Amino acid sequence: MATYQGSLNVEIRGEPEKNLSGPVSGVFAFEGAKERFDVTRPGWTVDSGTIEHTSDDQTKGNATAQMKKGVLTKQFSDDGSKCAIWQSFQPVVSIGKSGSFTDRRVTEQIDYRCPTLFENYAVNAGYTLDQILDQLNPDHSPSVYSVETESETVWKLIWVYTDTEHNELTRWILWVDVQKDFIPTKFLCESTRLQEGKQTSGWIAEWENTTTWKEVSDVWVPVHVERKLFMGPYSGANQVFSADLKWQSVNKPIPAKVFTYAGFEVPDHIAIQDTSSGEAVWIKSMPAIQPQPEPPHSQKTIPKPILIGLNLLIILLAGVWYLRKRLAHA
Repeated sequence: MATYQGSLNVEIRGEPEKNLSGPVSGVFAFEGAKERFDVTRPGWTVDSGTIEHTSDDQTKGNATAQMKKGVLTKQFSDDGSKCAIWQSFQPVVSIGKSGSFTDRRVTEQIDYRCPTLFENYAVNAGYTLDQILDQLNPDHSPSVYSVETESETVWKLIWVYTDTEHNELTRWILWVDVQKDFIPTKFLCESTRLQEGKQTSGWIAEWENTTTWKEVSDVWVPVHVERKLFMGPYSGANQVFSADLKWQSVNKPIPAKVFTYAGFEVPDHIAIQDTSSGEAVWIKSMPAIQPQPEPPHSQKTIPKPILIGLNLLIILLAGVWYLRKRLAHA
């Protein structure tokens, strides 16, 4: 179990109004099949002042709203029986069967057992660590082109893929420390153009991941992570994610509360709904819509001349509406 703090900076080509920058923080834990992952970061969130509900009962139906730049928080837990998720623009914590929230693009989970392999595209696609390792399997990916020794302890594994249809050559380089249980310290993807099968330009970096590791309780754990996406021919954005990790426990029991919604830190007005049984059960109901307080009696009294004027205005508006209706059907 660990906490992390860092920063996220995103620059969009030609659309500076969409740039994002700010601090990032969170917590994650894993114990067998149990998971916990929280993140707070700069992002696009719901502008609560623009929410429009399709029903007077705000617990049912749909709603529309505009988005705005802000701070986005997501909390996710899975104790092997039930999972729960809450996002800061939602008025309710949602609980379902374990594994029912399978789209990791929503939870933004990153498996910090090996963050080096989680480049931006894998994160955006919601890949698990097993899916990434499957992609590196020789049966599903280009074979290792070469193995080079950068030093006595660091080796470079290089994959190369030739795209003859688009005349592109891509290579991936994975640095591993063979003296420290083959921990991956850096992962780089770069590409170049081909003409008649020959390289015509230098290598252009597409993305780069670096990880610093530390041995804790006889296990190598990441203590610093940096993930970069470079603006170029294949990406319209520069993105840099950087975080320091502080491990609170390694290979030690974790309190059961951590893996349930009971461990979430949410505002008091947030409701809790459990659908794991197939039916919606409100553990904590949404707050009722409070009626607007009536003004004091002395303020409700309308002078008689004003009341007569209002009645005449209502009659006049009714006449205009009737006339427009007749013209519309003429």
